[in-house]
Parts: sequence; C-alpha cells; structure tokens
Amino acid sequence: MRWNFWTGFIALALLMLGFYLLNPLGPATLDPRARIAGYLPNQVPANSMAPTLQTGDYILSSVWAYVGSEPERGDVVVFVSPVNDVVYVKRIIGLPGDRLAMRDHRVYINGQLLDEPYLHPAPALNVPDRNYGDLTETTIAEGELFMLGDNRRNSADSRLWGSVPRANLIGRVERIWWAEDPQRTGKLR
Repeated sequence: MRWNFWTGFIALALLMLGFYLLNPLGPATLDPRARIAGYLPNQVPANSMAPTLQTGDYILSSVWAYVGSEPERGDVVVFVSPVNDVVYVKRIIGLPGDRLAMRDHRVYINGQLLDEPYLHPAPALNVPDRNYGDLTETTIAEGELFMLGDNRRNSADSRLWGSVPRANLIGRVERIWWAEDPQRTGKLR
C-alpha cells in the first residue's frame, strides 16, 4: 500500500483520537490539550494564590509531572473542585496520612509548624477577609490532598470544601508564560 498525505493524516487523526479517548495521562479534564499534548494553559482568575500567582497571569501546567510520580507538598497544581466542577489553582499542603491543623493562620503537619517560605505579605486587597479561623487536627485520607491558596485571607480552598481526591488533579503548574510584569515570567519558583 502506498502512503500518501491523506493516509498519513487519517492515521494521525485516529491515533490522536485513540489517545484522547484512552486518556493514558489521566488528567481530570476533557480538554484535548491536556489529554493529548499533556500541557494545559490557564489564566489565573483571582488573587487567591498571591503573591505567587496574580490575577491575569497566564500559566502552563504539565500533566506529565505526575505520570509515574506522586504529588509533593508545596506543588502548585491545577485541579477540579470536588464540589462544583470548577478548575482551581492552589498549593498542595497536606498529603495522604498527614495530621493537619491550623492555628493563628499557621499550618501544622504531624504536630510540626510547616515552613512556608512562599508566603510573604501580599498587597492589601480590597476584599472582605474570609476569616476561616482555626482548623482542628484532621487526618488526610488515602488518595486525597489538602489544598490552600497562598493568599490565606482570601482563598476558597480545602478549608471550605475539604480535601480533594487525587483523581481530580489536572497537572502541576510549571511556569508563568505571561504576566503584566515581565520579570515574573518563567519557571515557577
């Protein structure tokens, strides 16, 4: 059989369709960019991750980050909320089996204060403080993750809707590919 342009095109289209339907990378999204290419661009909609990510930043998340490895504490991830099917960007704070508590806006993991160097004073926002208060010690269930926004005073996160199933992860945020301040673009620090 002689291969021509159309035969190759149809073969490639069928291969991509099969890859999409089988979803071997496993992201919790129907977006073909994530399911076929393994990367997903997003725009940050709010300041819940400030100062790390700011409203309007364009980010690139990698589905490949968790192929053959597990999420780690401190990873900034894109995931589907367990309560309303909305895509969020937050930081993984609690891993399966962790005993997690919050007192005076500080996180304690297994009784130890969590060092969070990524938290520094964000610019004052003209929004009401959600004031979640303290969180009594809870154990993160197997297959679940506890997510928090870096802007703790204004973030809808696991304090509101509980831990997030691992299956809801889409990918790890790898870089800011566009920001109003060009100094902030590049690999996520």
